[in-house]
Formats: sequence, C-alpha cells, structure tokens
Amino acid sequence: MGLQATLKAAWLVGALSMAVYRPNSLTICLALFFSLLAFLTTRGRDLFVVLALSLSFLLYFWMGQNALDRQANLPEKKGQLYTMLAYPDERTINTDGRVAGIGRLKSSGDRVYYYYQAKTPEDLARFRSSSALILQTGRGDLTPIMPATNFYQFDFKEFAKTKRITHQVRLQEVELRADHLRTWFDRMNTQFHRWHAALSNYAKALPNPVGNYALALLLGSKDQTLYDDNPKIQELGLIHLFSLSGFHVAFLLAVIRWLGRLVGLYQEVTLAIMALCLISFYWLTACPPILVRAVIAGESRVFAQAFNRRFSSIQIWSWSLLLTLIVHPQILLTLGGQLSFFLTLALALLPEDWSTWQKGLFLSVLTFPLIVAQQYTWNIWQSFANLIAIPVFSLMILPVVLVAFFGQVVPGLATVANWLVTMFDQSVYWLGNLPGQIVIGALPWPILLVLGFAPWFLLGAEKAGRRWVVGTWLLALIIGFFLVHFPRTGEFTTFDIGQGDAALLREPYNKTITLIDTGGKVSFQKSGFSDQEATKNKPYEKKSWPKNQEGQARSVIVPYLHAHGISRINTLSLSHQDQDHLGDARVILTTFQVDQVLLPAGMTNQPAFLKKIQPYLGKAKVVSVTDRVQPANLPLRVLHPFQPGIGENEDSIALGGRVGPLVLFTAGDLDQAGEKKVLARYPNFRPDLVKFGHHGSKTATNPAVMAEWQPTYGLISAGRKNRYGHPNQEVLEVAAKQKMIVYDTRRQGMLRYVYENYKKGHFQVKSTNDLTNSKTTN
Repeated sequence: MGLQATLKAAWLVGALSMAVYRPNSLTICLALFFSLLAFLTTRGRDLFVVLALSLSFLLYFWMGQNALDRQANLPEKKGQLYTMLAYPDERTINTDGRVAGIGRLKSSGDRVYYYYQAKTPEDLARFRSSSALILQTGRGDLTPIMPATNFYQFDFKEFAKTKRITHQVRLQEVELRADHLRTWFDRMNTQFHRWHAALSNYAKALPNPVGNYALALLLGSKDQTLYDDNPKIQELGLIHLFSLSGFHVAFLLAVIRWLGRLVGLYQEVTLAIMALCLISFYWLTACPPILVRAVIAGESRVFAQAFNRRFSSIQIWSWSLLLTLIVHPQILLTLGGQLSFFLTLALALLPEDWSTWQKGLFLSVLTFPLIVAQQYTWNIWQSFANLIAIPVFSLMILPVVLVAFFGQVVPGLATVANWLVTMFDQSVYWLGNLPGQIVIGALPWPILLVLGFAPWFLLGAEKAGRRWVVGTWLLALIIGFFLVHFPRTGEFTTFDIGQGDAALLREPYNKTITLIDTGGKVSFQKSGFSDQEATKNKPYEKKSWPKNQEGQARSVIVPYLHAHGISRINTLSLSHQDQDHLGDARVILTTFQVDQVLLPAGMTNQPAFLKKIQPYLGKAKVVSVTDRVQPANLPLRVLHPFQPGIGENEDSIALGGRVGPLVLFTAGDLDQAGEKKVLARYPNFRPDLVKFGHHGSKTATNPAVMAEWQPTYGLISAGRKNRYGHPNQEVLEVAAKQKMIVYDTRRQGMLRYVYENYKKGHFQVKSTNDLTNSKTTN
C-alpha cells in the first residue's frame, strides 16, 4: 500500500473509532469526510486494502462498543459479595483513610473502580503492606458511574469508558489475600506491577516538585498534586511534556545507544537491548495508553536499523495509530491521545526550511481547537512556553530528575535537584500568571472543524494560498467568538453542586453576569486519620488552600462560565455566611474579574468574611446591602434583609425581579418568618418562579406565603442522598398543593431557564432520567 493510502487509512480508521464509541455531529461528520476522501482519491489495490482495513476495524470497534454496552447495562446490585483482582500500583490511599483503585471482577473480568473507607489506621495498614496482586473480597454496592450532571462539566463516565470501565463498587468490608498465579505471564505481569509500585513509592520519598516530576516523567504515575500545585502547567498546554511519549522514549533510546558505544557493544546487540527495553519500559510504567504510539514508533525505527530498511515518518505514524487503536480503541477520544498523534504527524510533515518560531506557531495553532474544545480558554504565552520548555526539558529537567531519582541516597543531591526543578516550576507559574489568558468559550462544532482542518492546508500551499487559509481560520474564529460572547438568549441557571447553593443570572448578549452563591464543601472529618499531607505548603503559592477543602466550583461553575465566554462577573452575591453558600468564593474571586461582592449588612465583621473572602477580594468592591441598598448593574432587586445582622438565617440576602417573561424569587437560606416579612413589605410582589430557601428545608418555606404568591415553578438545590433529608416532604406537599411544577437538582442535575425576550422562555434540565436512582452521591 502506498504512502498516501496508508495515511488515509489511518485517518479513516481513527475517525471511525470516534464515531462508533462517541457518536455525535462532529465525529460522524469526520467519519463521513475521511470516508469520502479515501474512496474518491484512492485507486486499484490501495482502495481494496483501505476498504478491507476500514471494514475490519469498523467491525472490531462495533464489537467493542457492544461489549461496553453490555457491561454498562449491568443492573445495580446492593449488599452483594464481590471478589476482584487488584494491583498495588492501581490504587491510591488518601490521608482521610479512603482507598480507591481499579480492580477486575473475578466473576466476569470487567474492570471497575472500587472505593473503601478504612475504619481504623490498622485497617488501612493492610493495604499499605500489600505489595503484590491481591484478591479483595468484600460486601458492597455495584452501581453505574454517574454521568456529568451539569452542562460543560467534565464527564467522568465518558472518561471511564475510554478505560473500559462502566461501574464502581463501594465496599463496606474487605478481606485481602494473595492470588494464586497460574501462568508465567501472570507471574511476570505481577512482578512488573510490583516493581512499578515500589519505584513509585521510591519517587514519593523525594521532595516536591521533583518527586511529582519523577512520577510523571519516569513512571507514568502522575499524581494530581502535580497540577494542583501548579495549575499553569495545564493552562500553558505543557501537559504533553508530562505524558510518557516519544520525547521520553527518544531519551531512553539515546541513553542505551550511548551506553552501548561506551562499553563497546556490537550494534546488533545494542539494537536488541533497545527493542527489549522499550517493551519492558512500557510494561514497567503500567502500560499507559499514551505510550503505545511511542513504543511502536521506537520499535519500528529499531527494526529498520537492524534490518537495513527505510521507513518514512508517515508510515511509522500510520502504523502506530492503527496498532494503538487495536490496543486502545478510544485513544483519540482523550486530549492526550489527540495531542500526541496530531503533534507527531505535524512534526513529520513540517517543511524543513521553516524556522523554529514558524514551527512553534504552527503547532500552537494546530492544537488550539483541541485545547479550547476541552478547556474553553487559551493562553497567548502557550507557544512561547512550549518553545522554551521543550529544550529545557531535554537538556536539564529530565537528566536532573533522573539524577535525583537514582541518587537520592547521596546526601544533599535530592535537595539540589529539587531546587533546580523548583526554579523551572516557578518560571512556569510566573509565566502563566502574566496577563494573557483569553476565555474563548465553547465554540460550535462546525467552527472547531474549520479551525482544526485549515492549518493543514498551510503545509502545501503557496504564498497566496496561505493568505486564504489564514484568513479563513481567523474569520471562523471571529464568528465563533462573537456567537459565544454575545448570545441572544439569557438564562437563570441553578448548578448541581451537591448539598449547596449556586446560581447564575446571565442577561442576553452577556449584558450583565450575576452569580448568586458559590457552593462549598462541608467537611465531616474522619477520626483517626492525619490530614497533614493534604495541607503541604506549596513552594511558591503563599495563599495555599488544600484542594480537598474545595467544593465543586472549580469543576462545575468555572467551566460553565468559561464555556459561555464569561471572564468577568459584574455581581457576586453571597446570601449569608454558611459554608455551603460561600465556601468556594475564593475560587471565583481568584479566577474571574469580579466587580462587586454583595453581602448582607453586618457580615463584614464575621469570621467567615475575614477568612474566606477578604484575602481574595482583589479589586472587587464590597457592598453591604439591605432592601434599601440597590447596587448598580444588578438586574434583580434586593428584597431582604431589612436591617443589619438580625439572625443566623434571617440575614440572608433574598433577591427578586424579572427574568424574561417570569418574575423570580431566590431566597438563599431565608426562613419562614423572613419570607412572611418579605410578603408584608412587598404586598404586590408576585413571583412566578421560586428558588426554595435552605435546599427545601421545612424551616424555610412558608405555606401561607406560597398560598398568597401561587408561583408556577419551584427550584430545589440539594445533594443526592444528603444527610439532612432535603428537600423536606412538607415542602414538597406545599408545592403540590399549589400545583407548582418543581425542578430538583438531585433528580435532574443542572436546571436552566433560558429566555429570549419578555415573552418567550423554556426550561432545560441536564438529565431526563431520575439521578437519585443511583447510589452515587455528591
């Protein structure tokens, strides 16, 4: 098969994998496009081979998807006895005594996530001491993985499917015992996992950040603290440097070749060692999907050199993609897989006469739609950061990390290495903090297609053609930017953030942005476990805040606002001082430009304000409000409180006003007496839509007030399986008596009322299935 036909076959098979495993408008369009391209531009024997390959892979993907569907349709089972195989390097042990990992059910072989809460430190020690393949037997609940319950939220269920996982087991009790290894393959595989676990523990003994760098660069065991401690790594698009890829494989092969020459080995012997080391390296790093391409490409080059054959970079890339899709059929549905294959193909096709900055700019433009489609933001320093970071990584960081890892027994060596890596880490953090992050938003998929395809035409175009390509790319970006940033619809949205409150009021064309509360994590600390590790001081972020003390604002509210092109919040209204309403104010204040923060009058003297809000205000103006203070750029009216600090719940800010064709009342945590006072103060106020106070608690909804108002719709924000029993049955009976249509985040996820003008609006919910049927909580 010719070179061009091989490339077309690889592209077509890759597009088919995405269309089969995640069918949507974008993936189906890609599959149709590459099908037409292959069949209209390929002739003779090449066409037959492309057709045979694509049909074979299509059948393979279809069978894989059917197997996933069968697995996903397994019924939920509670209180069953489960036995699963679990490797020590496929689990994590948190400082609060929680054990989590991936196991394989002994009965079916299906991969599942498992979770277990240790009862005592001695109970937890059993897991720490197990260093081989173990059989975990225990009673627990098998449940499907919860899908994303908010629009634009990271969908962990879809991510888990790329790992062939659809269910989770929550264990109440666990018995551990060694598994009997029957075959030599099982014994060898287990040994590699034991080595990987031992080396990971060895790397964790290093100080951070060099310890996290060693885990990521040498062992493929990225600890989430790598990105938590320095989020600018992701923002600047440097995550590919920390994925085991061709960069690391090339370094490994270069070291082996150098050692072979140093000791005088024959070239054939050195090549054999290289081939064996590549496979061992893949196995030792626990077989990460992203490494398959690099290993196949490395083995191809070793084979070509050993047998004096010549393979082009395009052939190696095409074979790598096809073989990777056999091992990991959904690799192109992950950002790491997309970046890996896009960048390596681009590097193989780039003209040699292009300068370094031209190549860097091209690669940056090429990855732009991939990153924006996932993160909705773009940092203008990304290209510069990659141009600088790549040579620094190869010349300094990787060698330093290797020296620190293997030489940590030498006193002081790890400290010096950690200082060097910290300097690099600080530089990334400093660069990422420079003004330059642009909120692009969730671009429509046709725009993403144009942005993704257009750069490839630059490679073979003449000067005049390049102008047309650049013009088309910029025009598509401008159109997409305006569609996102100036939408003709407005919305009132209640976030599903568990047992908390957060809502967004966005006027048409993003005229004003009002965020009402932020949610927050209410902690119930497990006794008997130390949480010191979670509160490590970061080397340069002075206002450190442990990630495990945050609620869901970073994963739910931030991406939703960014997806709508929002980088500035006109008003952040914090109804009162409870953690579940303002606990994540820090996240919002440090991520967005906030003009003003509304607080109930008298709250600025409270500890909650002094600790959780004041240190992060920046340029935001604090406005203490009563119903006699009406801030500018607030599309709603403050209806409560009437005077400063009159009680724990009575001082809650209550807002009301018109949202499209409906009149809204959002109560915060206002109690029944407070609602009655609002009715008395504003007798002509008649809301159509009521956001129930205090998550539907019976103390917060006054039946007499509801009977007087007779609202048509009600909204409830509460956590699934919450310990408070919210919403209370009495509140639901009040709503039923008034014949209200009630929307509930527990059952339906995110709730949106979308309107175009003062005559037209409609409700949207994230899930039409009852989400409370699953045991998964939030």
